[in-house]
Amino acid sequence: RAPAAVPGCDGCRTLPDVLSDLHAQVAANQKGITLMRDLVAQQGAATVTSYMRHLQDPAAGAVRDLLRSCIDEHAGKDAASVQLRCADQMDDGTAVALTVTLERESGEATFDFNGTGRQVYGSTNCPRQVVRSAVLYSLRCLLNRTASSFLPLNEGCMRPLRIVLPENSLLSPGPEAAIVAGNVLTSQRITDVILSAFKACACAQGDMNNLTFGNARYSYYETVCGGSGAGPDFDGASAVHTHMTNTRITDVEWLP
Repeated sequence: RAPAAVPGCDGCRTLPDVLSDLHAQVAANQKGITLMRDLVAQQGAATVTSYMRHLQDPAAGAVRDLLRSCIDEHAGKDAASVQLRCADQMDDGTAVALTVTLERESGEATFDFNGTGRQVYGSTNCPRQVVRSAVLYSLRCLLNRTASSFLPLNEGCMRPLRIVLPENSLLSPGPEAAIVAGNVLTSQRITDVILSAFKACACAQGDMNNLTFGNARYSYYETVCGGSGAGPDFDGASAVHTHMTNTRITDVEWLP
């Protein structure tokens, strides 16, 4: 049954807050639509589309270069393709399995998660969009090792990639599955599996540890740091957030 149909359970946290968030997202998207229409009216659709391609093409090219360099690293410069594999599991034993196939000629990659366990009765099921984000994040981490300049985050990064997810699995659950922990827990295990497949680093703590409490009027959510895995030329670290954080003090830590 859907989570909200189970006695004592709700389909989401504090419904009024969720609705307010959705209204804000709709308003933000509407503002973006308005600004885009204004830009097209000023510059013309052809010019705007051209500059969008100018932003996406370098991102796609950088990812293709990265994937080809990974073939060199794992199979040699004469190899036409290579497959990288890794499998791990959640605390309940549910498998997260990955086979990455890299093709030199096209500079493309297939991330195939077949072998991953079926969706679970708990809340660690992970929406497809979160899997996609974990793949993108992991590749950008790999790019940071080699990129000589800032790479804009846009859809071009995903152009050379194909993601295969088994239906009704932990990583592509049905509409009745609970998913609240998929974003903060399962996403971390996916990232561990991807980076391990590329032999970039050892696993981190594998989840975004957190303490949460609340009632019908409010909820409090605090993340707890763990440890990061070592890599080929660097040590791991203790007591740090890895891959995700919910507690950055934006004004102080990020904006300067």
